[in-house]
Amino acid sequence: MLDPALQAVADQLDRCNRCGFCQAACPVYSVTGLESSTARGHNEHVRRVLSGELSLDGDMEPAFAQCLLCRACTAHCFPALPTDRVVTAARSAFNQHRVGAALEERVMRAVLGDQRRMARLVRLAYLGKRTRATKAARLLRWLPWLPKGLAEADAIMPEPPRSFLSERISDLRLPEDGPRGTITYFVGCGMNFGFPDAAEASLQVLSSSGYGIRVARNVCCGLPAYTHGHLDLARDLARVNMRVLSGADIVVSDCASCSSFLKHYAELLADDPAATDAAAFAGRVRDLCEVIEPQALSDAQFNASVTYHQPCHLSRYQGLAKRPNDLLSAVPGLEFRPLREADWCCGAAGTYALTQYDMSMRVLERKMSNVAASGAETLVTSCPACLAQLSYGARREGVAVRVRHLSQVIREASARTLDRG
Repeated sequence: MLDPALQAVADQLDRCNRCGFCQAACPVYSVTGLESSTARGHNEHVRRVLSGELSLDGDMEPAFAQCLLCRACTAHCFPALPTDRVVTAARSAFNQHRVGAALEERVMRAVLGDQRRMARLVRLAYLGKRTRATKAARLLRWLPWLPKGLAEADAIMPEPPRSFLSERISDLRLPEDGPRGTITYFVGCGMNFGFPDAAEASLQVLSSSGYGIRVARNVCCGLPAYTHGHLDLARDLARVNMRVLSGADIVVSDCASCSSFLKHYAELLADDPAATDAAAFAGRVRDLCEVIEPQALSDAQFNASVTYHQPCHLSRYQGLAKRPNDLLSAVPGLEFRPLREADWCCGAAGTYALTQYDMSMRVLERKMSNVAASGAETLVTSCPACLAQLSYGARREGVAVRVRHLSQVIREASARTLDRG
């Protein structure tokens, strides 16, 4: 019997008119030149599986695994077919017989639903980065059976922070109330464990913007489980977060992937008894860039050239491509330099750089070439996966650019204003 997830996207496939406009937009097709890499190819494969013309076998799986889920194809598709839904449905179907899928889901369920357990695992990974285990990791590159991305994980990982955001909250003295109301801050895993300095900057920017702040005791948003095809786990995590955040008027995330997926709960739980609640919850979610007003930055100061990489989950999933540019352009002294192909995926896509390392690096090379051509001193983005990937790309390609989260630049610009005063 076919996976229910595949059957659920059957009606979407008929919207594909096979025009091929998805080819020009697809970062993976730009590398492979293979029709199987395109949205049209994915749609046709699933259509034939549903009609019984093809069996869902392992030969098809690599093409679906290589998809970045960046939605560039959807943006170039006249009927706006959501190919990411088709691909995740296919991944769900492959998980029914893929070796190791059941174990992968159990591990993800144990970790993604428990922030303390995740913290312990992240500390263990950082311990290896700080010690001689780093050198041992480099030796793994010579093992032909090991995925190359795992051998390079040490280099891709951000530098270990002095502490996680969750460990700093009590010392930040965040205001409970503000003239613009109170928001609930969603603690994204990547921001918490990988870029707590940027997360702390986000909280300070929100506070200085007039918001009272409550920090949620949430679990993972569920996006990693979803992209790996573990749809039931993603729904379970969504239900937990909806319960934890049930009293929040506005939920704000400084991770574009988190804010995007939290808004996706309405679709994720569309056939669930909690569908109405999910739709109401999704309507209360905001990305950080949505709650900061450009006019509030008129007194800031930032004397440097800046360019902005648009995370896929901000630009295409949420339709917020212009908002960060407006914020940066509003800062006096900041020289904003448009980035060619700003919305072209950087190749991070969560764990993609680990599981599809060579493809990820080919996509990253194109992005870093455009960054270098901009001549900007600072490269800004709004997603922890992008932060890690772009920082790695700058080191790997020798591009002299600082990589910062949007909130870090706004905080730095505001601090310079205070220093002048």
